[in-house]
Amino acid sequence: MKWIKLFEDFKKNNEEGTLITQDDIINCIKKRGLIYATIVKGFPDNDPEEGLSPVDIDEDGLVTVEFEGNEYTIDLNDIEKIEF
Repeated sequence: MKWIKLFEDFKKNNEEGTLITQDDIINCIKKRGLIYATIVKGFPDNDPEEGLSPVDIDEDGLVTVEFEGNEYTIDLNDIEKIEF
């Protein structure tokens, strides 16, 4: 019998005093991970349980994400968790 082991690597904002940083977003982009956010600018129907693909982050902490072919922005403080 073959066993498959699934590893998921998450980082949650404000969990045990940790904060999501710009470096975390850069690593997420490189690894083609997903981010989960409560507030997405210009996308009021955002489901916080649905992952978004980060594309870019600027020096001010504004993250550009892609969802269904459209680009939106998220403030770094509004990101709840990252999945690598």
